[in-house]
Amino acid sequence: MAAESPGYTVDELAAKVGMSPRNIRAHQTRSLLGAPIRRGRTAYYDESHVRRLEAIKSLQRQGYNLVAIEAILGVRSPEPAGEALEQMLQRLGRDHPGLVHALAGHGVLVRGEDGSVEMVRARLMRSVQGLHQAGVHAVPSLQVLSEVLDRLRLIAEELVRSTGQRIVNATPALRVGALSTWDDLDVKSNALTNGMIGLLTEAFRVALENFGPIAMPELIADSAADGQIRLTGSATIDIG
Repeated sequence: MAAESPGYTVDELAAKVGMSPRNIRAHQTRSLLGAPIRRGRTAYYDESHVRRLEAIKSLQRQGYNLVAIEAILGVRSPEPAGEALEQMLQRLGRDHPGLVHALAGHGVLVRGEDGSVEMVRARLMRSVQGLHQAGVHAVPSLQVLSEVLDRLRLIAEELVRSTGQRIVNATPALRVGALSTWDDLDVKSNALTNGMIGLLTEAFRVALENFGPIAMPELIADSAADGQIRLTGSATIDIG
């Protein structure tokens, strides 16, 4: 960048860091990247934007997703945990660093600069705690969680793309010519993304709630018949 240059345009910045202009704008929308300086109708980025994007790329290469990167870079504050959950997180970080890294890649946990483990997705971790209270150890639950998230990653990508395409095609306000500025695109994109995530999340919840009460008693009964679970009395299950 020459001394007299006002900075990088988004296309110049994209070429410098090896990232598409669309991804740069997406990071800006998520507040991972600071706003550029506008001179007239042109937005300019500087070396601080370059360093930030390089940091994001480095974290992505290490396996972190954008939610985890938001927490690491201070955009998203890690969520406070109760005392019991806090102890479990720190034991997990000490005894199972590989599992912490895997879950951090999905944006569930993040390791702080002091080595402590913090929650990013509180609802997920409290579900693990609920299983623990039901007698299931936390580590197997988290291992299953990591494996399920690995399997769901590709499914989610395909589902978001196919569902999103149908929604966009069915919405005149999102067609070519209806969006006049990049800011307009960001606003529409954020609203559509949040609405679609809510729709797909609740649909998946309904499907699980319909199937779970049928499947779990059968699985427990089958395990009891195989001698893996010992039934004592009429309602107690010892999970050993």
